[in-house]
Amino acid sequence: MSCSKPNYDIEKCGKLKGNPMKILVIPTTDWIRHPFPNRLNFIFDILAEKHEVYVLHFNLENFRNNRPRKTACKLVDTKFIDVGDPSLYYLLNWPEHLLEMRKVIKKEGIDVVLSANILPSFIINFLNVPVVFDYLDHLEESASIYYPDSFFGKIVKNGVRQITRYNLRHATSVITVTRELKDFLEGIRVKNIEVIPNGVNCNLLRPLPKEEAKKELGLKGAVIGYVGSLEHWVDLEMVVESLPDLEVSLLVVGPGLFTDYGDQIKELANKLGVSEKITFTGAVPYEDLGPYISAMDIGLNTLKKMDKNEYAAGGKVFNYLACGRPVLSSRTISLVRMLGDDLYYYDDKDGFIREVKRILETPTNEDRYREIAKTFDWEVLARKYEEVLRKSI
Repeated sequence: MSCSKPNYDIEKCGKLKGNPMKILVIPTTDWIRHPFPNRLNFIFDILAEKHEVYVLHFNLENFRNNRPRKTACKLVDTKFIDVGDPSLYYLLNWPEHLLEMRKVIKKEGIDVVLSANILPSFIINFLNVPVVFDYLDHLEESASIYYPDSFFGKIVKNGVRQITRYNLRHATSVITVTRELKDFLEGIRVKNIEVIPNGVNCNLLRPLPKEEAKKELGLKGAVIGYVGSLEHWVDLEMVVESLPDLEVSLLVVGPGLFTDYGDQIKELANKLGVSEKITFTGAVPYEDLGPYISAMDIGLNTLKKMDKNEYAAGGKVFNYLACGRPVLSSRTISLVRMLGDDLYYYDDKDGFIREVKRILETPTNEDRYREIAKTFDWEVLARKYEEVLRKSI
C-alpha cells in the first residue's frame, strides 16, 4: 500500500520506512535468570539499541537464585504464583499475564508482538495487535520432555500441539530456525514463514590457546566437551558408555533445568567406573564460556532421536565453531543440510568412538571454523528479524 494514500496510518508508514518500532517480546522462559540466554535475548538486546523493546518477564521459581543478566530491554514484571513446574506456572498465572500484556500494549502503543511461548501466545491473539511467532523448535516435544515416560507428559504434548497450531495459523508471520521446520509448518497449513537460524556472539566467544585453557581448568590430555542444558533430549548416556574405549576426558558444562537428568548421568558414570574421566562444572555464564570451549579438542552435539532434535538446530554448534573447535554431532537432517561437511557426524556408539579418534588425529583449522561462525553472528541475524517485524506492521 502506498504511503501517499490519505487513509493510510502515517505513523505505521514511518515504521515500515525505518523509524523505531515499539515491540513486545513474550519469551520462552525467565529473561534474565535462565542459565542460557537464547536467540531472543541476543536478538532483542541488539534491536533495543534502535527500537523500544518491552519483555514480559516470567520470574520462574527454578531460576530465582541465579545471577541476573543485564539487558537493554525494558522488563514488564508479572505478578505470579510460585510453582516449580513450568506447565503449572503458565496455567496458574495466565490471568495476570493477560492483564499485563493488555496494559503494556495500550499504555506504550505496541506496534508488534514477537512471541515464542505457548499459552501467553494464545492469549495475545485476542488483543488486536500483529503477532510474529518464533517457532524455535518442535514445541510439543520440548514441553513434554520434562515429564519423560509419563501420562501427564502425553497430556502436555497433546495440549501444546493444539494450542501451538492455533497460534501459528493466527500469527501475522512466523519465524523458524531451519528449512525442515518450515516444511513441517507448511504441511500443517501455516503461512508467511521466514527461516532465520540460530547463531552466536562472535565478539564474546573467541578461540583461546588450547593448552592454556586446559591448564586453567585443571585438565590434561585429549578433552571432548558438551555445553548446554542437562535434560532428556541430550544423549550423554552414549558418550559416557563410550569413555572406556577412548583415551579422553569429558567436560560437561551446564546445569539441569527441571529434571534429574544430570544426576542420572553421574550415576551411570559411577556404575561404569569412568567418573574420574568426567568433569561437571554446573552453570557457567555465556560470556565466560570461551575458556571452557577452548579447552576442548572436540565440541559435542549429542542428541537423542526425536523430531525436536532432527528438525531444529541449536546454538551450541555455533558456540563451538566460534571458538575454533571441530564439532561432532548426531546426524540430523537439519544440520547436514545447513552445515554439511563443516561438521563431523555419527550414527551410533561405534560411529561416535570412530569419529572421536579420527578427529583427534586431524589437524584443527581454527580460522576456518571461526569464519563459518561469523556468518551466523547475532548482529547479522538481528537485521533479518527486524525486516520481518517491519513487514508484519
